[in-house]
Amino acid sequence: MSRVPAVEVLLATYNGARFLREQLDSVFAQDYENVRVLARDDGSSDQTNEILAQYARRFPERMRIMPTGFMTGSAKKNFGFLMQASTADYICFCDQDDVWLPDKLSAAKHAMDQLESRWSTNTPLLVFSDLRVVDDQLQTLHPSFWSHMGIDPGQVGRLATVLVQSVVTGCTAMVNRKLIELACHMPEEAFMHDRWIALLIACFGRAGFVRSPTVLYRQHGENVLGTGRKVAANSAENPARPLLERILKPHVSTGLLAYWEMSQREAKALLAVHGPELPPQKANILLAFLRCQTSKSGWLRVVTFLRYRFFYPDMRTNLAIAAYLWRRNVLNASQG
Repeated sequence: MSRVPAVEVLLATYNGARFLREQLDSVFAQDYENVRVLARDDGSSDQTNEILAQYARRFPERMRIMPTGFMTGSAKKNFGFLMQASTADYICFCDQDDVWLPDKLSAAKHAMDQLESRWSTNTPLLVFSDLRVVDDQLQTLHPSFWSHMGIDPGQVGRLATVLVQSVVTGCTAMVNRKLIELACHMPEEAFMHDRWIALLIACFGRAGFVRSPTVLYRQHGENVLGTGRKVAANSAENPARPLLERILKPHVSTGLLAYWEMSQREAKALLAVHGPELPPQKANILLAFLRCQTSKSGWLRVVTFLRYRFFYPDMRTNLAIAAYLWRRNVLNASQG
């Protein structure tokens, strides 16, 4: 038996037969020697279950499949069941349609060792990395997902940033047992497992990151989330509208307001679930974030947004949110 600590890869699948073999091959080809896979399918109607069974027979000591039982209907809930069933000290999340570079796990474990030497295994710990964005044939579209999306990985410990930006991409993440124990019971309001884990880290833990891409992040038109650029690209603007209005008015069609309101629900849930043990400074940030939405004063909403810097990566989005917060009283009155 290997003396190298086991890393358990949680694989959530649903109708993923098209790319699943490539992903599994890349997991089992890792240069980290003690890798095991825990898979759960969410009711696929294609060949996904047959492929999982083939690999379980091929790697009987390294792969097990959870019984489906019932469909959850979401990747978040599927990963939630996997987290609850996981047993290893180190956990990684695996999407069904990507490809891992050979040193993904060894690079993450090296960074995790550095965190543990500084903060100990009793601290919730997270390591994540950049990704290379590729098409369905694995041809590079963008060499750096972080650069493409305007993500600063150094912001992962800043709660005000993590509330509004998805800094951590789950398929790159490695977490320790302490973080899994904290995260495995996600509330319904959590948007995705990786966002919830990032929020927990910003409140209670420590994180490190690998700057080089470790995952080929495949974009193929059926991604659950993907880069998020497609929706914005399809929302053409009317050039006849005044420039200032086009800059400041939030466009619901881009998902901006939906994303903001989702973030508000997550913040409220985080206070409800972990309020008593939150450090006072973190609790104050969450309360300030909620005031941006709930205060009766438009001036106070905008000032709070600016003071705590609940900022998105680009100025236009921040202006749009500020305008929305200022106009909320008018919007609510017109809707009533």
